[in-house]
Amino acid sequence: MKHIELSFRSHLFTFVDMEYRACSPENLSQKLFVHHYSLIAVMQGRGAGMIDGKRIRLIKGLCFLAAPGALLEVDGAESEGLAFYLLAFRIERIANTEEQGIGLKEPDAEEEILRLEDKLHVQPFGQWASMLEELYRHRAQKTGLEGYRQHIRLQELLYYLCERNDGQSERNPRSAVSGSIDKLHEDITRIASVKQLAQMANIGVRQYTYLFKELTGRSPVDYMTELRMNEAKKRLLVSNDDLNTIARNAGFQDVYYFSRRFKQMVGMAPKHFVAKRRRELRIVALYYAGILMSIGVKPVGANLTWWGGSEFLKEQERDIVDVGAQPSLEKIAGLEPDLILMNDTHSQYYGQFSKIAPTVIIPYDGKRGIYEDIRLVGELIDRPQAAERFVARYESKAEKARVALTEAGITGGDSPATIIRLEGGGSQFSVFGDNYGRSGWAVYRGLGLAAPARVRQLIESGTQIVQGLPIDRLPEYAESSRYLFVINEGEGIGLMRDRDLWNGLAAVRGDRVFELGKEQYAYFDPVSVEAQLELLAEMLIVRGS
Repeated sequence: MKHIELSFRSHLFTFVDMEYRACSPENLSQKLFVHHYSLIAVMQGRGAGMIDGKRIRLIKGLCFLAAPGALLEVDGAESEGLAFYLLAFRIERIANTEEQGIGLKEPDAEEEILRLEDKLHVQPFGQWASMLEELYRHRAQKTGLEGYRQHIRLQELLYYLCERNDGQSERNPRSAVSGSIDKLHEDITRIASVKQLAQMANIGVRQYTYLFKELTGRSPVDYMTELRMNEAKKRLLVSNDDLNTIARNAGFQDVYYFSRRFKQMVGMAPKHFVAKRRRELRIVALYYAGILMSIGVKPVGANLTWWGGSEFLKEQERDIVDVGAQPSLEKIAGLEPDLILMNDTHSQYYGQFSKIAPTVIIPYDGKRGIYEDIRLVGELIDRPQAAERFVARYESKAEKARVALTEAGITGGDSPATIIRLEGGGSQFSVFGDNYGRSGWAVYRGLGLAAPARVRQLIESGTQIVQGLPIDRLPEYAESSRYLFVINEGEGIGLMRDRDLWNGLAAVRGDRVFELGKEQYAYFDPVSVEAQLELLAEMLIVRGS
């Protein structure tokens, strides 16, 4: 048996919330972050799961403790009638008279408050179940006298838990077998045979096999093979290791045996499994969602609060879950992603994202263009051909657009263009390069219009944007421009019509100023940039040279 202690003399334990969860093979696996100390109490059935990547067996009569910030995963595919309570409680340190003031304080990160163990026993189960059901029934009562009674119920339950995990309980063959199965879940590569498991339980192989099957419903060999096969599936999906390495790391010593058993159990060879699953990857894109859609992959979740809203992606984005500008860990976990894709904007949360699914950061770089980004993502998800098809298509359309402009008397190299955004009631402006959205890629790289000297400096520096410039500096960037594009993100050219500074610009005098709406021209994903190319070419040709 395990042993736990509560620091009841120096800490206060208070009830936060409680929920009941049921799983079945038809359900997707459940992933959730726990924000408080949480008790996972299995009430019926059996299944498998992980706490922060450490495997656990979930069977009736067991419970586990998880620390704040832990990720709990329950594999629905391995569940047989599994149901459990999730009980959250808060721990606060009581300041003593020697400290500054008397009251409650948040515990220090390094402070050991509750000794968390792998597995806790709660027999007799009937009494344990009754205490949990009573807590659950009154979970909404958090204030007044009833709230205090709920507080007492929590203390009684914690006492019950400590009393039954005091390290003094008698060892028996059944619990020894159960303990060996736990060790098997912890590291499937360390234990190679049934004989080794039996020795660990200190009983004979025949008795061990009988008790194992009684506890799990499977023979030890079948159980071990299934565990190893599940581990191999995960490694196949998230690793580029060769098949021999994957087999060995999943506990198979012979890669040929592994391949044969994999095909028997999964119905296809490992390489075919990888190809099929990678085509079906569930991806959460905190950035690069538009790139994924441009190569035919719709993410299940994305940061649409900040990056969504392009007119050209509205239909596709309708079915994508918005995880928010400050991404919700619970929402992301609930989407059951196979991969999380991000730039370095939220890199401080990388560790938490990685608990949910393999997470890849592709840092933002102002000198890296759309083609490089789409190729990086294409390689990552095994769609390099789709990335190359986009590049080829865009280049073909750009070439045709440049030919059409030339036929209309518009020569790119001889036609400087500036892209700006008006701000501050017309008192300021921002100017954009070719690699920062606002149609810059289409204007400069696609249509081949020239950048004035000051804009060229901006592009070559990799900065790509200068914001909040005083409006009287506009001629520095736009005076020589034949074309002027104004992105309307709330302020349009109507603010400038009566100003001499504005009317003195060559583009204004020649009626070659174009106001571009945010929904069409602010976005920088490949799908939007491709559409911008066609719209801008048509716009220029209609207006004429």
